[in-house]
Amino acid sequence: MLACSAAARSSTTSSRTISGSAAAAVAATILQLSSAGVLVAAPLYDNLPGFGGDTQNVFFQAVRGAVEQRAPDLDDIYDENLMTEDLRKFVDAVLDGKLKPEQYQSERLKMNFRRDLDGRVSLRSREGRWYSVRPDMQAVPGFLLLRDPSGGAVFFLPPDEEGDGLAQLDLSDDVVVAELFSNTAWQDVMEPLAVRQPDGSVQQLQLSEREFRSVVSLVEGAEEPELEEEEEGGAEATQGRSGLAAN
Repeated sequence: MLACSAAARSSTTSSRTISGSAAAAVAATILQLSSAGVLVAAPLYDNLPGFGGDTQNVFFQAVRGAVEQRAPDLDDIYDENLMTEDLRKFVDAVLDGKLKPEQYQSERLKMNFRRDLDGRVSLRSREGRWYSVRPDMQAVPGFLLLRDPSGGAVFFLPPDEEGDGLAQLDLSDDVVVAELFSNTAWQDVMEPLAVRQPDGSVQQLQLSEREFRSVVSLVEGAEEPELEEEEEGGAEATQGRSGLAAN
């Protein structure tokens, strides 16, 4: 992990329809949810554009700036075009040690996030809904996982084109969290984490808070699906597609 203060600054979108030539495909790896002993299939990736998110979204612009910059100076670690007055004040106050311990939470709320006593972070959406956020504990590609506490639905933030930007983020640093999430642009790139059920249906993964916090990885070993080409001119429709990506 990279810490801002040391060396680096490192929508609710509805599930897109899975049909036709974009038939559902699922990774073969079966993952164990350690806290509940529940077996789920690895996530479906056919709702991703390629293997990376929309790199023009300001969220990914902020990620690139946070990862690439090394100097501790505020103007060097964050794109001036993305810095609001409130965000600048917050970052200045944190870096300069101006905030008293009892002031931190109220200032975090102004930046659309909060931190529990155990350090866990929650993000506030534009609609005022709170989402738990945590990294998927694998080095690459570096997904961030989100959970809607109201129903347990799990979402993820995909990596950028390079595939490893999010893996370098330190969510224990208030400056990192504020820089990346205060403008709520993360909502525009978050995706529902879909899983294959035993009956073959595809549903969004739902986890309890304990499961969400305990599972090590939900995407480890999963691969972007490869769909077979449809046969042309055949009398019969193509039977299935490569629904499972080999390990």
